[in-house]
Amino acid sequence: MGSKILVTYLLLTGFSICAYWLTQMASGFLYLGLTTIEGESYIVWHIIAELLTGLLSLISAFLILSRHELSWRITLFTCGLLLYTGLNSIGWGMHNDPSLLTIFIISSLGALYGLFYILGKGEI
Repeated sequence: MGSKILVTYLLLTGFSICAYWLTQMASGFLYLGLTTIEGESYIVWHIIAELLTGLLSLISAFLILSRHELSWRITLFTCGLLLYTGLNSIGWGMHNDPSLLTIFIISSLGALYGLFYILGKGEI
């Protein structure tokens, strides 16, 4: 049951992250391309990091489903990335859009669940 919850979380989170940023880019969010600055930094690096996290979430889910021998190691790494992304998003949400805090908190808790589930399995 635990691995089904984790796979569902990884799929939902991965698709959500990728869809969000692809939609943002399609709407012209990167109006200056790679040199677009938001919050005094180049936002493209943040987007790349989140897209890679989203893609790794999807890859991890499919590796678990296929029972690949590296699935738990890669998923442990992915959950660490997701926890960082979730916590960082909580900070952004508190400052910019508190209505999104619930989803960011749930995402962070999902990543923690994944970390504890994998470490509890002892299969890494």
